[in-house]
Amino acid sequence: MKRFFVVMAILCIWCVSVNSVKAVSNAELQDTSRFEHIISKGDTGGGDGKYIELSTLKDVSTSASTKSIEAKIYVILPSSDLIREYTIRYDYNLMYSFANLVARMPEFKQRFPEFSLNDIWNLKLDDSGIVGTVKAQQDYTLKGESKPTQPGYKGYEHVTFLTPTDFDFESYHVANRVFKKVFGIFYDDVSR
Repeated sequence: MKRFFVVMAILCIWCVSVNSVKAVSNAELQDTSRFEHIISKGDTGGGDGKYIELSTLKDVSTSASTKSIEAKIYVILPSSDLIREYTIRYDYNLMYSFANLVARMPEFKQRFPEFSLNDIWNLKLDDSGIVGTVKAQQDYTLKGESKPTQPGYKGYEHVTFLTPTDFDFESYHVANRVFKKVFGIFYDDVSR
């Protein structure tokens, strides 16, 4: 019986150490060997910003027509003493990349003689081709201490400035940069 309790104690300690959250501080985010600052038009210049943890970028694609990437992105909100870690999955429909839609211009013009590049812009506004999903979220202080993470409001769990990825908005530009980090080309430059 004593042996059973020893084994259970060791197992509990192991579970706690494996499942513990590794906090990230503002100082750590400045380490360019681990994190890359995403320069984006949403930054105010007041110390805020978005950072990709390079070691977490993963191609998780399961289809030839859709590329999928998972990554951890950290958002610094200095006025709130907050770093928010998002684990995000982006799904990119290659048929809706801007380059692919432009390459299909002859097909579109044949079906719709008045079709123009403006209509491609409108197609992208209707469906950007990128879907972003927040899989997990964790909050830290700027010094790297874990904070209680507030769940998203009902119905808004996945609505952040990183998702959904509406065409030509901040979330779209971030997702486009994530694609380039993994595949070496911007999503909108992919032509099939």
